[in-house]
Amino acid sequence: MNILFFGLLITLVCSCSDDEGGLVNKWQLCRYEYLDGTVQQEDSVFYNFMKGSFSAICLLPNGEYTTFYGNYGYKDNELQITLLPESLYNPYYNRYMKWESGERVFHIDELTSSTLQLNYKGEKTIFRKY
Repeated sequence: MNILFFGLLITLVCSCSDDEGGLVNKWQLCRYEYLDGTVQQEDSVFYNFMKGSFSAICLLPNGEYTTFYGNYGYKDNELQITLLPESLYNPYYNRYMKWESGERVFHIDELTSSTLQLNYKGEKTIFRKY
């Protein structure tokens, strides 16, 4: 009877767990891998995910930083990030976000305890857990 109760308890805990548990974290951008094969190293951009809230903290060359805020949704290895309208008017938007609009849907190619790899139309963005 104890074994049956323990099995039910484990099943209940697993079914109530957060599907995005591995995503909720702070991630440091390491590199971009473009379709033409070029690789751009990066170490001054940090993505943060927490209960539907998103922020990207970008360190500026002068030692200051700028932050972009938004929301995200995660389902079936698809990550949709929507920036708040005021983030679109940030003077560093084109340098750090490079999105055609204030929204982007990524496919998650890899999500482990130490690595996050996002894919947008074949271009990869690789992060390490920070």
